[in-house]
Parts: sequence; C-alpha cells; structure tokens
Amino acid sequence: MNFVAATPETDIVILTDRDREYLVRAIESAIHVRKRHRFFLWAQGQFRGVLPHEVLACIRLDKNDQLEQIEFFHGRLMDEQQQDALCHPSQGLAISLMRLCKDQGSPLLLAVAADVGGAGQAAPTELVVNFRRCALRNALVCTTDGIVGGQFAFILFDLDEGPSYRQAYFLELMLPHLQVALVRLQETGDVEIDLTFGQGKPLITDREVEILRLVQRGNSNHEIGAALGISPLTVKNHTQKIFRKLKVQNRAHAVSRCISLRVLDSMMS
Repeated sequence: MNFVAATPETDIVILTDRDREYLVRAIESAIHVRKRHRFFLWAQGQFRGVLPHEVLACIRLDKNDQLEQIEFFHGRLMDEQQQDALCHPSQGLAISLMRLCKDQGSPLLLAVAADVGGAGQAAPTELVVNFRRCALRNALVCTTDGIVGGQFAFILFDLDEGPSYRQAYFLELMLPHLQVALVRLQETGDVEIDLTFGQGKPLITDREVEILRLVQRGNSNHEIGAALGISPLTVKNHTQKIFRKLKVQNRAHAVSRCISLRVLDSMMS
C-alpha cells in the first residue's frame, strides 16, 4: 500500500460542463444542511455526485488540537469490528489518516493495491492492517488550515475510480462548504437531548461518564472493565445504554455527542 502527498495546485485541472454543473448543485444544496439526516442525504446525493465514494469521515479539532467532533456518513453495511477500526475516536483509521495528512501538509491519496499516480511512499504497517480490517480499498484525505475554533479533516473512502489529483482538487473546492455544514450540524444538533430526568437527576451517570472517558482514550471493553473492576460484558451493557440515552449508534458518535454537550466536563480525568 502506497500513499502520495497531492499538490493539486501545481496541476492544471480543466473542468467539464458536467463538473461545473455537479459542483454548483452540491454547493447550492449544502446551504440547507443543518441536521444530521440532511447531511447524510447531501453526502450520499449531491456531494457524492461530485466525488463518488462509499464512506465520508468528518473530523473537527478544537483550538487545543483536541477532538471536538467526529462524524461518519455511509450507505454500506459495516459490522461492529469494522466500525470500531474505522471510527474509534483515538485509534481508528480515520484519526490516523488525519494525523498523517497533517504531518504531510497536503492532501493524501492512498490505495491498498492500485497505483495512485507516482512512486509514493510505503504506508505504515498499522494503516495497512486497519484498511484491511475495515474492508476498504482507498482513501482521499484533506485537512484545513487552522482557523478560528480549530481545524477540520475530511476523508473519503473507497472512491469509485480510486484517488487522483483531480479528485483532491474537487475535495479542496468543497472544503468550505463541508466545514460550514459540519459546524451547523454540531451547533444546531440533530436531536434534542435532555440531560436530566426525574427530579433533576443526571441522564448520564457518574459511572457512565467514567466509561465514556475511557472510551475516549481508546480503551477496549476488557481494558475498561479491568480499570473499573467490572466485567467486559457489564461494560458492553453500559455502552449500549449510553448509546440509547444519547441516541447514537457507535462509540465515535457517543464521544462526539458528549464533547458537544460538555458531558465529559462533569468529571476530571
């Protein structure tokens, strides 16, 4: 598996009439994205028309370079192990690719087997293993410059034609619209969650906050159980209950939701 640091600004990209039409449609429709289901429909519709792909990962860091938001949008079926390998908030493939792209300072093109437009560099073994664990073939990674409020990264997995400099150029054109849509998504929220229940008691208990903090650090159910003196099955039951309370489907979304709601601020690490 190789990766190439793309420098699309040095390559002339000629837009066809179709390219211009699809770009305008994606930009115009992005204005109306304010809820998570709208983002999903846009990502799988007009945005996918510009950049056909299977999975979109959106990551936002705060001004201290700490994870503030992480979202995944895809129409494919993924089992629990694949989701964890891809979406884990500290050790997942998406986070690893974001860090690699930040170190390179330019968009990255990655492919497990196919050529990505040059000799490139060999990807770290851990990345190759995670790509295979997630059953993914390629990726296009782009990060933004640090702006007020933090930095963003957007990753497209399994592009239909494989990653190319042309696709990197299109992704850079769409960055401002992805950023604005993602910020709206976090600030408006896709669901209203009452953090208290019954006589003002907290919705998320102290024990659940402990578990969430360990999840945020990348610990497995076995490691969390050992740290808290409970069984891995009990940890799993706690996390499933947390998912229901927060109306999320996986660990990454749970951590992102809790960061947004400042739930994790209630207990110091």
